[in-house]
Amino acid sequence: MCSYQLTMNLFLYKPNQFTMAKSSQYNELKKLLMLALPTMLSQLLRFINPSISVMVCGHLSREELDAASLANCITNILGLSIDTGFSSACDTLFSQAYGSGNRKLMGKLLQRALCVVCLMYSGLVCIHLNIEKLLLLLGQDPLIASLSSEYITYFLPGLGFDFLFLTFGRYLQTQNIVQPMVYAALTGTVLNIFTQYYFVIQWNYGIRTSALCLSLSFGCMLFCELGYIIASKIYKETWSGFNLYSAFSNWGVFFKLGIPGVLMVAFEEWCFEIMTLMAGTLGSITLGAQAIVFQIQSIIYMIPLGLFTAVNIRVGQELGAFNPTGARYVYVIALKIISVVALFTGLPVVLVRHYIPLMFTSDKEVCLLASQLMPMLLLFQFFEGFAGVSEAVLLACGRQCLGAIIIFLGYYCIGMPIAAVLTYQTSLGIFGSWIGLTVGFGLTTTTYTILALRTDWDEQVKRARKNVTEKLAVSSINNINGKYESNYLSIEDQNADGK
Repeated sequence: MCSYQLTMNLFLYKPNQFTMAKSSQYNELKKLLMLALPTMLSQLLRFINPSISVMVCGHLSREELDAASLANCITNILGLSIDTGFSSACDTLFSQAYGSGNRKLMGKLLQRALCVVCLMYSGLVCIHLNIEKLLLLLGQDPLIASLSSEYITYFLPGLGFDFLFLTFGRYLQTQNIVQPMVYAALTGTVLNIFTQYYFVIQWNYGIRTSALCLSLSFGCMLFCELGYIIASKIYKETWSGFNLYSAFSNWGVFFKLGIPGVLMVAFEEWCFEIMTLMAGTLGSITLGAQAIVFQIQSIIYMIPLGLFTAVNIRVGQELGAFNPTGARYVYVIALKIISVVALFTGLPVVLVRHYIPLMFTSDKEVCLLASQLMPMLLLFQFFEGFAGVSEAVLLACGRQCLGAIIIFLGYYCIGMPIAAVLTYQTSLGIFGSWIGLTVGFGLTTTTYTILALRTDWDEQVKRARKNVTEKLAVSSINNINGKYESNYLSIEDQNADGK
């Protein structure tokens, strides 16, 4: 759509013209599920791969289980959580651009996103290559630290593949194209299972080979995804060719939205990683049990995460299309179904909690402690469900910074201090860590829900309209000061879009 047509549509827009008939609850539920279900599956498959590696290493020895678990904690803290958090900027920008009908803008945004994630990955590589010294400073066992460092080093290519996989995935998802990611993730997971089984279990090549197999699976996912984009020619509608200026200009908006988005994911992720580090100070049995429970929590969280992503995209699309009623109904419908999702993901874990640990290790003491911790996951699924749906609304509105502040206050100023006191000053041990974190989760869930329910949808639509009308702006939002700043596309960008 050219800039003139887009501007005329905006002037004709009236906030009250959208009615419930245009965005009925049934139609919105259908749209949400068509996005959410494949996204749930692809996210689950994507995150289950590291767990497969941990399970395989757990059958080598207790030391290699601990090392693989610790290595996955590190890659989550300084890798996958950063990747996932930064993609929230892509969700906000891609979905609003798609909703507005300005397809060529999506291509420019994709170029910039790829450049930024490559820069971020380069910085993380430098940290990962020196991670052993950091682990020793944190008091980890020298053998575990050495094995973990090897695992992390051999997984570095996979981390880069995942950064690109998720960026291209957001590009597809915001265009309501979700099936290719499922097939790509499924192919990578099957490859991971076979390579882990033969190279690590059957031929006993060790922990570093497990990390290489994991890297290979992420590479397979990326190239399958790229293969679809090229073969289907879906890129032609959005891609106007690589442009040096478009690729290396206006990075600020990605950092202004992406960095708070990273902090939102990282603050939450780091709580569990800190708990794992705390468990390591309580002995190898506690560390092994905590590692197993954390892996299970990460897996079942991927299912509602698909719904969160769908809500983020759908709200962003409706805001970009200047439809406040549609945006509100997305949130209403999501609230109605999230409790069902939480129940069906958390309850089965509780019912089979005595059998799940056996997939990771045959150590009876580790299995017993892990089974005692698992009932906490049902409560966590409900808290994370309602918090995640409400958080998705904030992300779609570009309010990542506010979300990061809420998580920091709830988790680190309230939840984790309580967890530390209960863990080290009482006889509760690792159970105290979970109790403290539950308190923090409860507070953030309440705050998120109140903020999302009080959203002024008409005002958010006005801001989305401003983002597109003012020289096809790509907006970044500073909610703390109540000021909204814009980074605009250049005159050359506008002329290109109008051609």
